[in-house]
Amino acid sequence: MDRNDIQELLACLSKERTLYRYCRDYYAVQLLKIAADRHGSIHALKGSRFGRLLNKPAMSPLLSRCGDGQISNNDLSGYWQEPGTTYLVTTGVWGSRSGRYQQTSRPGYNLVLRLNFNHQHDALLRESIHPTRDGVFNYWGHPQLERGDRSYYRETMAWARLDIDLDRDEVLVEEIQSDWVRDIAWLRRRLTRCESEEEAIAYPDFNTTAGMAHRYLQFVEPLLKEWSQAMLAATIDFVRRELGLSQLWYHTWEAGNCLKRISRRDGPPRSLYTALPRQFCFEQTDQLPGLLNDRRTIKRLRRAKVEPNFYKLEL
Repeated sequence: MDRNDIQELLACLSKERTLYRYCRDYYAVQLLKIAADRHGSIHALKGSRFGRLLNKPAMSPLLSRCGDGQISNNDLSGYWQEPGTTYLVTTGVWGSRSGRYQQTSRPGYNLVLRLNFNHQHDALLRESIHPTRDGVFNYWGHPQLERGDRSYYRETMAWARLDIDLDRDEVLVEEIQSDWVRDIAWLRRRLTRCESEEEAIAYPDFNTTAGMAHRYLQFVEPLLKEWSQAMLAATIDFVRRELGLSQLWYHTWEAGNCLKRISRRDGPPRSLYTALPRQFCFEQTDQLPGLLNDRRTIKRLRRAKVEPNFYKLEL
């Protein structure tokens, strides 16, 4: 995307508090709402690629209300499970004209969609971890929320980078990533070496004890289990509700690494480019997104002997 196009798009989005609520399996409800508009009946839904979402235990109470065999958005709107989490959604820009070192599939810019934590999380982080800087569990140079971007600051849990083509009605998910998840895994490993709850864990970026760190890890355990689901579900909601676009594309691991110039050794977790899109009912295809269907892209894939496989979801 051109930077001016992204800036114009961002200018049209809400500058105020934008919240996204997520609970266990809520992504299935979002997708079933999309499918219900197309299929209407439970029988037709079961025969579609969304049918397996109906088998989730949480769907049983909702389906029991559909005595006539028909299902609608209203039938699905009552779904909620505790504990749910409210996130702050923010946007940003990532990329450069060349794209060579920015891990974008084509030269230009991506729109960044972030899931930021809420006040409850950030307050506990300050009380238990005692960070000495913002973004204590995020890496410098990555597209986390910066203080001053909004009237108030929240720590970043995860982000998605999106390449958008409004004319083609297409959005390509370039990546879903979380520095926070990696650093929390490191903190958990560090705790295994502590001999008591009072043992100090001191680093330049934070100063805590084993007991306080355990308290924080207990609080965020549900978020660690659902972060990628929540991020992709929020992306789908944003693409449909804010952008009004209907073709969502997602990289496979091999093609994505090739086009973004990422070595296999340094590649992202495979599950984010295999299990996650399949869980969300994306269909794998050997078609290229229109925004990447050019000689340059095809030549790069052929040179690397990588099949042009992508995932696609019609919203």
